[in-house]
Amino acid sequence: MTILTNAVFKRYLAVGPSVQQALKTRAKKKSSSFDKFFPQQNSTRKKQWETLNEDKASWFRRKFAHVHAREKGHEADPYGKKKAHVDKLREIKNQAKIDQKRHKSKFHSKNTVQKLMNDNPFFEYVYGTNSVYAALLNPKRSSHSRLLYHGTIPSKILQQADELKIKTESVDKHRLNLLTNYGVHNNIALETKPLQPMEIVYLGDVDTSSAELTVHEFSFNNEDIAHELPYSTKSDFKNFPLGLYLDEITDPHNIGAIIRSAYFLGADFIVMSRKNCSPLTPVVSKTSSGGLELLPIFYVDKPLEFFTKSQEMGGWTFITSHLSDATAEKYTTGKTLSVPDLNGICSELPVVLVVGNESQGVRTNLKMRSDFFVEIHFGGSKIRDRAQEPIVDSLNVSVATALLINNILTCK
Repeated sequence: MTILTNAVFKRYLAVGPSVQQALKTRAKKKSSSFDKFFPQQNSTRKKQWETLNEDKASWFRRKFAHVHAREKGHEADPYGKKKAHVDKLREIKNQAKIDQKRHKSKFHSKNTVQKLMNDNPFFEYVYGTNSVYAALLNPKRSSHSRLLYHGTIPSKILQQADELKIKTESVDKHRLNLLTNYGVHNNIALETKPLQPMEIVYLGDVDTSSAELTVHEFSFNNEDIAHELPYSTKSDFKNFPLGLYLDEITDPHNIGAIIRSAYFLGADFIVMSRKNCSPLTPVVSKTSSGGLELLPIFYVDKPLEFFTKSQEMGGWTFITSHLSDATAEKYTTGKTLSVPDLNGICSELPVVLVVGNESQGVRTNLKMRSDFFVEIHFGGSKIRDRAQEPIVDSLNVSVATALLINNILTCK
């Protein structure tokens, strides 16, 4: 053991000085490389502007002029365009946040149970005495689940429910309020499947001898299927049918009121644009007082094609209601009718009356394909209005439609 220790000690004495010298050299190199990049107070390094023989101020101006320009806001944007653009973007962003909060608030205010009941795509709750009775009589309603009531059921509804073998269920008034979204339900509601109106492509020929018109639809394999639809000829001055086309009417109460007036006054059918009109909800049924179930209603997916093909294939005349507009003169010149001109027009040709929403009216592309135009002129006294323009300058679309239908279906 002693011999081994002596040998290691001798080896260390032989190698030790060289190792120590190497470590000293390495430490010396490290310190020199560090000192090379560390700034010294008495450094003799030249600055960049001195190397380029350039004045210090001009060198900084050349290198950092864009930074100074960005800091001077008013000089970089002398006309305020950039500031206006930034303010506009900020306003759009803030408005988007407000719209998002407003949209969310609509859903937070709903009761969860009520939302599930009202948004179910498989069934809906038709409410109101006349609406429920008409729905029970409508063969287009594929199936009814149950009849919910509070108190007593009217005898005519109970008799019809017994014939159809519909289950009746007594509930409290609060549940009816939730199911009908607090509508005027008259203590009765019918759980049934939603209506699915036929989607047609155009209106075909009219047979006055049999008092029938044809409506054409395309099946899934693009086959043209014609359906015969009878129309009313109760008066001597109505030989041809009268239909309505509803364009961009989004208020379900307006649509319900139009359907009610159309059924009462004697219109034969209604055609609606599927994409931009209110769907046929229980609110529409209630407002129409059951007329939704009694009047033929069709959907159209391509309104322009519907107008053109109905005119060419069936000889239908499209009369559009509109308001006076300077931009519309180019396609209304020579085609404008007064309201009395509509009297008895269905004794000569089949007519489709086109109506639109109150704010914008009928779309321009549909106006350009219309045959005639009619306007209900303002009859009030402008002297009574303190404002420069009349405050009440138009009729509700359902009232205007009723006036036009009545003039079309009356004798001269």
